[in-house]
Amino acid sequence: MFKSQISSTYHQAKRYRQIMNVLIKYGFGYLVEKVGIIMPKGFKQKNIDPSGKLTTPQKIVMMLEELGPTFVKLGQVLSTRPDLLPPDYIKELKKLQDNVAPFDFNEAKAEIEEELGGNMRNIFLVIDKEPLAAASIGQVHKAVLKNGDEVVIKIRRPGIEEIVNADLEIMLNLARLVEKHIPEAKIYDPVGKIEEFADAMHKELDFTREGYNIDKFRQNFKDDETIYVPKVYWEATSKKILTLEYIRGYKISELDSASENNLDKRKIAENGARAMMKQIFIHGFFHADPHPGNIIIRPDGKIVFIDFGIVGRIDKYTKDKIADLMIGIINKDVKKITDVLLEISQSEQEPDISKMELDIEDLLDRYYGKELKDVNASELLNEVFIIVAKYKIILPSNFTLLLKAIMTIEGVGLELCPDFNIFETAKPFAKRLLRQRYSPEYLAQSAVSTMQEFNKSLMLIPKLINGLYQRTKINSIKIDFDTPGTSKVIIELHKMVNRLVFSLIVAALIIGSSLIIQANVGPFFYNYPLLGVAGFIIAGFLGIWLIISILRTGRM
Repeated sequence: MFKSQISSTYHQAKRYRQIMNVLIKYGFGYLVEKVGIIMPKGFKQKNIDPSGKLTTPQKIVMMLEELGPTFVKLGQVLSTRPDLLPPDYIKELKKLQDNVAPFDFNEAKAEIEEELGGNMRNIFLVIDKEPLAAASIGQVHKAVLKNGDEVVIKIRRPGIEEIVNADLEIMLNLARLVEKHIPEAKIYDPVGKIEEFADAMHKELDFTREGYNIDKFRQNFKDDETIYVPKVYWEATSKKILTLEYIRGYKISELDSASENNLDKRKIAENGARAMMKQIFIHGFFHADPHPGNIIIRPDGKIVFIDFGIVGRIDKYTKDKIADLMIGIINKDVKKITDVLLEISQSEQEPDISKMELDIEDLLDRYYGKELKDVNASELLNEVFIIVAKYKIILPSNFTLLLKAIMTIEGVGLELCPDFNIFETAKPFAKRLLRQRYSPEYLAQSAVSTMQEFNKSLMLIPKLINGLYQRTKINSIKIDFDTPGTSKVIIELHKMVNRLVFSLIVAALIIGSSLIIQANVGPFFYNYPLLGVAGFIIAGFLGIWLIISILRTGRM
């Protein structure tokens, strides 16, 4: 064990040296010095671009590719964060390729047999030795199960977990050094971003998670006639092996040659975008990378999403904010757009709101008079991101991931149909969500939730009072409340509290009655639940009495 620790430390030190060497090689040696890393004497400083012909974003992309899979993945994640990086950096980072040389089939065979137990021929009739695709995390082979089902097997690259874990640890240490030595970087929370990235990488390395994601998507779209999700063969799936149903179909780029099948490109574009909106506004669970390579069109026109390694999850609050942002853009509402961006911002500093609103207004003015169908969502959202970056507004990662997915699916739609518009598809979903906010059921649930939170707060009051009493007792503190006018203040305070409690009782009666009527619980009075009607009547009388009481005091 001790030897293992020494070996691990040695390899990590060697990897540190490699990373520093690459940073210096691409002209980022000043950053190494700035974070306080002292390189050993005799360290050779190579410069890949002594003539200065390469741009900084180009050098970063080359550097990340040389550093290996973990850093390539980091670059791909950063390409989805236009709130953190300028457009020219985003453009170059999008070029990062995850394609690497495939590993030997004998290694693939060994991984399969180790993970699934025994000889792979006990499960598969045949496995193609040549992979369909190879990437940094794994590679894919076509195969046939013993029952005759055609499948694809995704096999994790041997040793990749150890490489990723070592690189993540180094990244985290470097992020801590950046926060320590470069104060202006703290606003971007480098440590938090790397921790978030590390969590995503660990999830992507576990193929069972991807299997669960696929099953969830399959369940969500089981009644959708336009979407098909491949089946997971769990008997041939593990942490390192994922076996899926093989899908025959066309890539987006091949649809022109598939015209003999009479596939309607416009319909495919609309169905794909509609599926994306369902994922966002209904399911709250979405495919985070719906680029053309991850979409297959079956001969019957059904759309098949593949590669569920990266998915996004959004809560109700985020759904609401996305809907608000969409409606704000559609209605060209400057204040709504500004409010949404500020509400979800993770930045600690307050931007100049008036200037920010002017910039957003200037942006929307460029689209003044244009029909919604003529507005390119990607261009508009990229402009919004430029403003966001300008005012150092840090958006939640799931929010930017979602917007990036929307922009990607719009790109797919435009490739299929030049006049495709994602806003036209998103509009009814966003409006539906906004309508739901004001439904009796939603309002009742919100009111109940508020009452529960208020009740929790009330329950804390005795503890706080007891704590205060104990502290005053221990410290022999005497509090004298016998001051002129105190009794009058206390009386008024009692009245105020009583009215508040009374109001809460009335509200509870209204909410309870609404829920009873919605549940349609008997006995009934003229086809309405009697208890619900009675509750509304009592609440009405009590409400009127409360208003009269307030009016009598002359204080509203």
